[in-house]
Amino acid sequence: MNELIQNSFNALTMSSREIAELCEKEHRNVLADIRTMCEQLNLDVLTFQHIYLDSMNRKQTEYLLGKETCLCLVAGYNAKLRMAIIKRWQELEQATTQ
Repeated sequence: MNELIQNSFNALTMSSREIAELCEKEHRNVLADIRTMCEQLNLDVLTFQHIYLDSMNRKQTEYLLGKETCLCLVAGYNAKLRMAIIKRWQELEQATTQ
């Protein structure tokens, strides 16, 4: 996956698929965690929604999260998973400055 994703406002984001991969979780569970987090924070989950084509050319949903939202999500995960996400954000930020 390891790609830099930028939304229409040119802000850095991380996809729910990459979060799932880094945290060794099933994507469907990360999607559920994001929906729960958005509900608790009174955020419209649709603002994060993105459609991609899977390997069988089917439309699938993922969410694109900014740094703050991403870190909020993984704060509920264990320390090893949080560190994996933090390190990935540092890579993304360094890639944009180069």
